[in-house]
Amino acid sequence: MIVLRAHSRGEVDPENVDADTIDKEIELGSRLVVLLQNKENYKDLSLEDLLKSTNNFDQANIIGCGGFGLVYRATLPDGRKLAIKRLSGDCGQMDREFRAEVEALSRAQHPNLVHLQGYCMFKNDKLLIYSYMENSSLDYWLHEKLDGPSSLDWDTRLQIAQGAARGLAYLHQACEPHILHRDIKSSNILLDENFKAHLADFGLARLILPYDTHVTTDLVGTLGYIPPEYGQAAVATYKGDVYSFGVVLLELLTGKRPMDMCKPKGSRDLISWVIEMKKENRESEVFDPFIYDKQNDNEMLRVLEIACLCLSEYPKLRPSTEQLVSWLDNIDTIA
Repeated sequence: MIVLRAHSRGEVDPENVDADTIDKEIELGSRLVVLLQNKENYKDLSLEDLLKSTNNFDQANIIGCGGFGLVYRATLPDGRKLAIKRLSGDCGQMDREFRAEVEALSRAQHPNLVHLQGYCMFKNDKLLIYSYMENSSLDYWLHEKLDGPSSLDWDTRLQIAQGAARGLAYLHQACEPHILHRDIKSSNILLDENFKAHLADFGLARLILPYDTHVTTDLVGTLGYIPPEYGQAAVATYKGDVYSFGVVLLELLTGKRPMDMCKPKGSRDLISWVIEMKKENRESEVFDPFIYDKQNDNEMLRVLEIACLCLSEYPKLRPSTEQLVSWLDNIDTIA
C-alpha cells in the first residue's frame, strides 16, 4: 500500500508508512490518496489530479449513481481514465461504511469484479478510485442506448450472465470474509472494452463472517430487484442476491426493465408477466425479438428455467451461486 499526500509530488516510501500513520493522518484531515493496486501506474496521483480530471466533479462527468453517492469519469493528463465514486458526506455512519467498503474491496480480487485502485479522504469528501469500464453498464445497453436497439447478441448476453455469476459466487463463497452484495441489478454490472462483465457498487455490501447465512441490518436495494422476503423481515441473505440475479437474467432474455409503469397494469411487473406467459406455454413470446431465433431457442429456454428457479418465492428453493456458475457455464451441454 502506498500513501500519497495530495500536496506533495515526491514519492513516499511504503516501508515507512503503516496503518496507524494513515489513521492519524485521516483524523487530522490530511488530503491522502491511498493506492491499493497498480501502485506503479498511479504512484503520482494526487487529490488535485482527481479534481482536475473530473473538472471539479462537474455534472458532465457523472457516469452513474451508486450506493451512497455519484460516480464520475476522471480523465488523467495522459489520457487514462478512472471512475471516481464520491460518497455523500451527509449520510449517517458514513465513516464506518466507507472504511468497511475499502477494507472489503481491497481484499476482493476477481476478474469479474470492478477493482478498487485506491481511495481518498479529505474533510467531508470521501472518494473511491475504481478501474474505468469502457462500455458503461448492462442497463445502458439493454434499456438506455438511444441509437437503435441493443447490439448485444445472445452469445454476448450469455457471456455477461456467466461472468456476473462468477463474480457473485466469488463474493459469496471465496472472498474472505464473505460479502453480500445486496443491490444486484443491471446498472451494477459494468462492461469493459470486450463486454466482459464486472460487478460494481459494494457501497451497499455488508461484510458477514464466514459460514453465516444471513445478516440483519438496514435493508437496501432497488425496486424490481428486491426479493419478497425482504418485506417481511429485515434479513438480507445470499439467496436474496440470487433472487436479484434472477431478475437480471430476465432482463437479458427479454430486453425489458423489471418495472415499467408506462405499460398496461397487467404487464408492468416483468416477473409476474413472465411467470404468467410461462404458465400459458408462451415462453418464446417473452424473449427479446432482436436476439431470438430458433438456433438459440434451447439455450434461452434453459436460462429462463434458471431465472425462474432464482425467483422462487421460497429462498431455500433458489440455487446457490456455485450452482448458477455450473449451470450457466455448461448451458450448451445441458440445453
